[in-house]
Amino acid sequence: MSQASQAQAQSAVVTNQPAASRGAVVYGAQQHDALIVEQRDGRITPAQARQQLTDWLATPPESSGALDDAARRRVVSDAIAIAAGDGRFAEAVALGKQFPPGQLRDYALGPLAVSARRTKHLALQGETVAVWRARQPTAREPRIHEAFWRLDSGDVAGAQALYRDLAQPAPTETADRVALLELRAAVARAGGDTLQAMSAYSEAGALRPDRPDLRRETDFLLADSGAESSAFEDAEAAERAKPGTFRPLSLSMLQQQALGQRLRWAIKERDERLGASRVVALDRVLADQDTALARLDAAAAASTTPAEAPEWQAVRVRLLSDRLLALVERGRPADTIALYQRLKAAGTELPPYGLAAAARAFAQERRSVEAVPLYEEALAKSGPELQMPAETHFGLIYAYQDTGRFDDADALLKRIEAVTPAYLRLAPEARRPNSQYTDVNGMRGLLTLYGDRPALAQQRFATLTSEAPLNAGYAYGAALTERLREHPEAAVARFEAQAANAPYDISARAGHVEALMDAGEFAEARRRAESLEADAADDAEVRNLARKRRAITGPQLEVEAGASTGGGALADREWRVDSRLSSGLIDDQWRVFYDQSLGRGNTSIGDANRARGGLGLSWQRGRWLAEGAVQRGNGGPYRTSVAGRLDYRAGDAWRLSATYDGDSKELPWKAKATGVGAREAGATVGYVVNESRRFDLGWKQMDFSDGNLRRGMDFTWQERWISTPRFQLETRLGLDASRSSAQDVPYFSPSSDATAQLAVRAQWLNWKSDDRQFFQAVEVSGGSYRQAGFGSGPLWSVRYEHRWNLGPRMTLRYGLSISSHPYDGVRERQRGVFLNLSTPLP
Repeated sequence: MSQASQAQAQSAVVTNQPAASRGAVVYGAQQHDALIVEQRDGRITPAQARQQLTDWLATPPESSGALDDAARRRVVSDAIAIAAGDGRFAEAVALGKQFPPGQLRDYALGPLAVSARRTKHLALQGETVAVWRARQPTAREPRIHEAFWRLDSGDVAGAQALYRDLAQPAPTETADRVALLELRAAVARAGGDTLQAMSAYSEAGALRPDRPDLRRETDFLLADSGAESSAFEDAEAAERAKPGTFRPLSLSMLQQQALGQRLRWAIKERDERLGASRVVALDRVLADQDTALARLDAAAAASTTPAEAPEWQAVRVRLLSDRLLALVERGRPADTIALYQRLKAAGTELPPYGLAAAARAFAQERRSVEAVPLYEEALAKSGPELQMPAETHFGLIYAYQDTGRFDDADALLKRIEAVTPAYLRLAPEARRPNSQYTDVNGMRGLLTLYGDRPALAQQRFATLTSEAPLNAGYAYGAALTERLREHPEAAVARFEAQAANAPYDISARAGHVEALMDAGEFAEARRRAESLEADAADDAEVRNLARKRRAITGPQLEVEAGASTGGGALADREWRVDSRLSSGLIDDQWRVFYDQSLGRGNTSIGDANRARGGLGLSWQRGRWLAEGAVQRGNGGPYRTSVAGRLDYRAGDAWRLSATYDGDSKELPWKAKATGVGAREAGATVGYVVNESRRFDLGWKQMDFSDGNLRRGMDFTWQERWISTPRFQLETRLGLDASRSSAQDVPYFSPSSDATAQLAVRAQWLNWKSDDRQFFQAVEVSGGSYRQAGFGSGPLWSVRYEHRWNLGPRMTLRYGLSISSHPYDGVRERQRGVFLNLSTPLP
């Protein structure tokens, strides 16, 4: 730089003994002069000169050769000039802080002002320029630097005024012309005129081809204007042509920016492609990030000074943050989390987008509890610069929802709605629709649906789809609502219509697969799922779908266990465990299963044991489900028997079912104890309005081996009255009546009886973490029981339970109950416990 040249010229005193050849040099004025001449003539490098100056500054005051105050100011001034000339701006600023600018030599003020500007040390820059202007009030260069300081302080108008004054008359000396061109470039840059700024830098570079900093400014400006990749390629070419044109730190900064731009391009390319080619560009970026990190670490180790260390660290953090984003976009959330945890352990402060990338990875791994604080920190660090709504806001809403923080999710969405107008405020024409408003409306509908308010969600999506029938997000929400309202065929029809309108929409295709599985169309679901995995295996939604499909179509274990005491008419004490082990789906329709029933009842006329196993085959396809099994028990007249079941879904509303069991598990324990068996048959007709309302009418018959025949009818009405994210209240009204042909039997067998009972069930959500939930429920029922010959009497029961949903198709329920029921005119109080488990097997 010109200031460094001035420093060298003013300090030049020729000496015949090279300082570099003397080893450790004791400070003296002649030695100082010799050092400056050697550095100026190129016989030693700037780094060697700086090292010698630094050693002199570190000389203890009590030793020989200690510097007095004047000598120290001169050493610091020369060190500042040499460091700035070598591009070591942070080092120059650190040296400049040893003395106030007013105590430095004149030739150090320019380099210090440049260094303070490059390191964004505004206060030091302004103080230095003020001292410089006071010492040289008519000189052009201090005024130019004052204009730079005004620009950096936000006084663009003041800088422009200074530039106009300095430009008239136009300077003739090359140094002044170059300085003025630099100022013109900076003023144009501040005004957003990128082309004017680049033109000025190019003109200055042509006048001073020996100034690599002008070339650097041009390339950094190119990078700032959205051509990061071109800027890095240009810088690399310049460095290859003339090594030393760019500092290693500058090259690493440009490379990081170029890789960041390539990452954004790769993400867009992925979203517009299907198949393996969609992630090729992302994989290349990841590979190049590895190379860039290795290059950065090697260059930093070779050239870092203490003053530059923060700059190297800042570039490394940005590069690693880009890598976090690249990994999560590539569909590698586990690797993203591992990298984030290493950075966290090292105390690395990540920028907002790096935190958001790590949060997305935790959310994709179903660890939203850890994602929430990262999303919140990312938003807090972004501050008002991050315009609402952004992807980070939406991610936090879903993370709140997945952790049971429903009020927080709703509050954040309301804030987004308040600042998202229906029409763009600044647009070429009036009333241009705002696409973000569309997205926010869709999210409101989905949030309502995920908050267990499907009726309200259906109303919302009906309105939205009528206003924008081709909107893919609204169509998806409407189809998903049909699924969750237990309308599988309506959901399939909606997803099929959406497949015609948006055949490449990943969310719609994943929803279609789930709807097909709900409808029993497993073959078509598998074909579409395999096609989706081939097209976008890296997508988080596709991976989540594969996990659900494995749980639904894979092997399954179901266990129902219970025990009770106090029911003398049926059994004094009893326990039973029924279990079923099913194979995975075979040929998209078949399953092999094994049923086992174990139990024991203690009664007043004897004890009885039940042990029965059955091997069966299940077939499910579309609306039909059929099962058949061959069974073998431990005794009784029907020790070897068969069982079967046939279900038919007659559309989304009607459900028909028929069952037969050649050795009924509902046989009274007293009948079992006396060697009596029973065959059981039944049929039901169900009418499903939606998930909140259902009606069932059933018929059942038990044909005992002793000739007794018991027939009955029952009717059930289930209604959910309140449904919120945390609380549900529903009722169940049950009516049943039965007749038995024989009463002179050792087990309970009234000639006729009837029950009317109303149950009220309240359920609370106590804990939620993604697809894992914990509920508590209380069910209270009461009614009347009438038995022929004994009249009517009240009955009641109380049931308390815990229910855990531990992932797709895995549930655990357990609890206890107490009930009161009259039998043969005698009131009995029964106490019981129960446990139900349903889990997919690996």
